[in-house]
Amino acid sequence: MIECDPGADVLVVTNMWPDQDRPVYGIFVKRQVDSLRQRGIRCDVVYIRGYVSAIAYLAAAVRFLVATAAWRGRYRLVHVHAGEAALATRFFLGPPMLASYCGDDILGNPGVDGRITCTSALRAAVIRRHASLFRATVTKSLEMHERLPARARRKNAVLPNGVDESKFFPHDRAAARRSLGWGPTEQVVLFAATKPNIPRKRLWLAEAACRAASEEIGAVRLHITGQTPPDQMPVLLSAADCLLHTSSLEGSPNVIKEALMCNLPVIATPSGDIPELLDGVVPSYLCPPDADQLGDALSRLFHKPQRSNGRERMHMALSASEAASRMLRIYADASDHVKEAGEQPLDFLSSL
Repeated sequence: MIECDPGADVLVVTNMWPDQDRPVYGIFVKRQVDSLRQRGIRCDVVYIRGYVSAIAYLAAAVRFLVATAAWRGRYRLVHVHAGEAALATRFFLGPPMLASYCGDDILGNPGVDGRITCTSALRAAVIRRHASLFRATVTKSLEMHERLPARARRKNAVLPNGVDESKFFPHDRAAARRSLGWGPTEQVVLFAATKPNIPRKRLWLAEAACRAASEEIGAVRLHITGQTPPDQMPVLLSAADCLLHTSSLEGSPNVIKEALMCNLPVIATPSGDIPELLDGVVPSYLCPPDADQLGDALSRLFHKPQRSNGRERMHMALSASEAASRMLRIYADASDHVKEAGEQPLDFLSSL
């Protein structure tokens, strides 16, 4: 347990949590916990370091089984994040349990050829079936919801992560560029991902798109970031000319929402809830995974550079405060009763 509160009502279990060496790893989980704490929810946090070894999940399962007696009556609710962590935490018996899924744990993970790998497909199938054992579940997108078994869908809510509008807002572009050492007229495209080199992020496609645009409008620099400290991301998003997002598989990508809150234009290939997020955002472009078409979108954007209306479009629907309010309602439902059969999932984007 990395954070312990003797008066905690909720136990949060996660296999992602930022630390000094990995400052952005699971930052969205920490931000959600912080938002709930601001609402008065007292939480303990257990961090399963599955990135070190898969044995960590087996060890956690044994510890949770032992803790069933030791922690009896201690928590009103357990909220577990990510599929493998959910498999282990389900050995903790007693309190109602809510599982939040992130994307590839439900959808699988594509390999270099773009197809879901066999091992990833098996992993996702097990996690999807396992979802039926929880009192309630949360998915980041409707696509993920639809992949769940029917029994799990009846208890699922669709709720993307919120964005803290007090941290992500447009900064002065010239000042942001000076702080980063960028030239005032340099054409910079931002490619941001925690793991930019994994196959599904398709970094090669972003690089090819920038080369195609450079032939039309002159030098375009692709700035790749993977572990930028969280407090520096708003500066990057304010300094760049656009965000280029070429992933083949997502749940609800946080960087898209953060870019919108900073009024940064976005060019993206469709995955997860990106089409819904970009609906009505100008300028923004949703393109097929083709370097020439992405390059053409970049050229059009640089021919008439401007900031987007992303913050105006997304401010209320994607705020961390609103996401926390929705999560509290899910907590209340999960603590008291299971949703009736046939009830529609909570769709966060429907309130736009």
